[in-house]
Amino acid sequence: MKAILINPFDQTIKETEYTGDYREIYSLVECRTFDCVRITEHEDMYIDDEGLLMDNQRYFRMVEIGANYGGKALLLSHDDEGETTATNLTLQDVKDMVEWLPETHKETPYMEFFAWK
Repeated sequence: MKAILINPFDQTIKETEYTGDYREIYSLVECRTFDCVRITEHEDMYIDDEGLLMDNQRYFRMVEIGANYGGKALLLSHDDEGETTATNLTLQDVKDMVEWLPETHKETPYMEFFAWK
């Protein structure tokens, strides 16, 4: 099925094929753990869950969401039952959504610690 891969390391956005096997996301995004972020009602972005913790990371901003992400990302869709489907976005749609952040950009993960009383 059609997926779109965002690669901030070489600043490319390209179509790729996704077989539907969730394990393939690990290799496409090049991560050990991934998270899924909803970017529209039916579009999802799979990202490196540890992306903000990595050294020598490259970042991009999803303009419509107003958030920065570290590492590669894979865009897919889902149906009304929550099953993963091919993305409905075009390359141009995604290019309009992404802003590359400079190589010198760094992110600090937001962590909130609670003191137990």
